[in-house]
Amino acid sequence: MRILAQAVHYPKPEHRDDIIAAMGRLRAASSGVAGLEEIGGFEDPEGGRIIAISVWSSMEAMQAGMATLGAAIADVPFAEWERQAHSLAAFPQVA
Repeated sequence: MRILAQAVHYPKPEHRDDIIAAMGRLRAASSGVAGLEEIGGFEDPEGGRIIAISVWSSMEAMQAGMATLGAAIADVPFAEWERQAHSLAAFPQVA
C-alpha cells in the first residue's frame, strides 16, 4: 500500500529561504532512497506555510527511508526557524 507523507512548516518570515534550502538538501539526499516514488515541496503564500510531501511504496519503505532523509537535515534548527512547531503525518492510499 502506497503512503503519502506530509510535513507542514510554519517558517518565520526571515527564515523562509532557510527552510526552502533545507528542503533542497532533503531532495538531494532522496536520490536512490529505496521505495521513495516522489518528493516535493509547495508554498502557501497566503498562509506562510511550506508543505513538503513524499510518496512511498509502503509504510516499511517510508520508515526505513526517513532515517536517510532525516540525517540530511539533522542540523536544521527548526525550533528557531519556525513560528510554531511543524506537523508530520502519513496517509495510506485509499484508491
